[in-house]
Amino acid sequence: MATKRVSLTLDKAALSAAERAAAAHGVSLSVWLSRAAWDCAIQQAARVSAEQDRARPGEFTDWDAEQTAHVLGEAA
Repeated sequence: MATKRVSLTLDKAALSAAERAAAAHGVSLSVWLSRAAWDCAIQQAARVSAEQDRARPGEFTDWDAEQTAHVLGEAA
């Protein structure tokens, strides 16, 4: 998987929690944060899809590539 270096500013408590979680999973902070961000994006995509299905029954029966790219960006 391609990576890109970024600079983040995190709340101290959030950073501490992320560091502990990464250590507990035996991965680097970068790997843990990347996975957490991906998991959050997938959950958001699922929420958007469910909301669309409830708002327009039958209209959004498939989550197509265009919608996935819109929610998740190019990584999808």
